[in-house]
Amino acid sequence: MSAPIPPDQVLERLKSSARPQKQRNLDIIHVVCRELLQLGSRDFSLATVGRMSEARHGMSRNALYNKASEDFRTLIAAWSAFAGQPAKKQPSPLKSLAEEDLLRRIDDPALRSLLGGIVAERNRLRGEVNLLKRNASVVIDRRTLPGNTHVTPAGQVMQVLSPLADLTASEIAALRKAISPVFLSQEGWREGPHGEIVNARGRTLLNVGFANAVRKLLAK
Repeated sequence: MSAPIPPDQVLERLKSSARPQKQRNLDIIHVVCRELLQLGSRDFSLATVGRMSEARHGMSRNALYNKASEDFRTLIAAWSAFAGQPAKKQPSPLKSLAEEDLLRRIDDPALRSLLGGIVAERNRLRGEVNLLKRNASVVIDRRTLPGNTHVTPAGQVMQVLSPLADLTASEIAALRKAISPVFLSQEGWREGPHGEIVNARGRTLLNVGFANAVRKLLAK
């Protein structure tokens, strides 16, 4: 098996008859591929290379799927072979044509560009999911949560915390005592018609709604 042609030689050959703008874009693709190799990556897909090229104001990932971008794909393939990328698995009968071949068969440039973007985004998301699967560590907390579990009509599970969840028994007892008629009477106080606590002179000690609020809290 013959050794792959060095990408530098492929680049020079492709640039020899290219216009300045195309030469610049070829140089950007060349630099991107070299960086991928230096990082230890073997992902020389059009989606990955195109995304990095686009970030450097070079060829976009969608444009790499066009028929006119054959030279750019040739350069990327040269880098892939130079990096020793393992051969792809044989496609299944339902996927007998590679994605790039399918896109090249679409004559409408707008449709080809649109589908190329969709395929590239799908591949990017699939790669991220696989990366998360490899590095994910799921810890399930089996502790009983305070409050009550409520399932919304949409199927969302919500944990409704009780207002008393963080109160101690002595704190709850203190609240009960604060509105107890016996305690109020001993202090010479009374509860007003609107839940306020007043003393023997009619002076409001605790504002309107205090007793009502405590009773609602204790009823939870």
